Amino acid sequence: MTPARPLVLGALAALLAACAVAPPAPSPGELPLRVSDQPPFAVSWRLTEAPASVSAAGILQIDGYVDRLADATVELAGLDAEGRVVSRATDRLAPRAFAGDAAWPFRLRLVPTGREARFAVRVAEFNWKVEPFTGR
Repeated sequence: MTPARPLVLGALAALLAACAVAPPAPSPGELPLRVSDQPPFAVSWRLTEAPASVSAAGILQIDGYVDRLADATVELAGLDAEGRVVSRATDRLAPRAFAGDAAWPFRLRLVPTGREARFAVRVAEFNWKVEPFTGR
């Protein structure tokens, strides 16, 4: 066995172990909050409020066009009584596999300002893949 082979095998074993312990994305039924007013996206999440932070964990589901989507940014926004954003956190999401995953997990956390009347999660931005025109 060459000296490099144990290193490669060790790195591969560590990578496989890390993949094995990654928890599966929750299903939408496990997440009590949902919004789908931005087609082709639907966002499902669970909100956890604590004195020093607010967090949202959930999934972004994409209905169709998954193969053309490069990434999306999900935002947790703290809104005041008039609906103005007074705090926010974002997470940029990308496909987890080359197969075109239709559900992308996210986790957001923000420190509230104290002026929030409610919290909302939405798709703040998304980008399409740039593909060269082949002329066919």
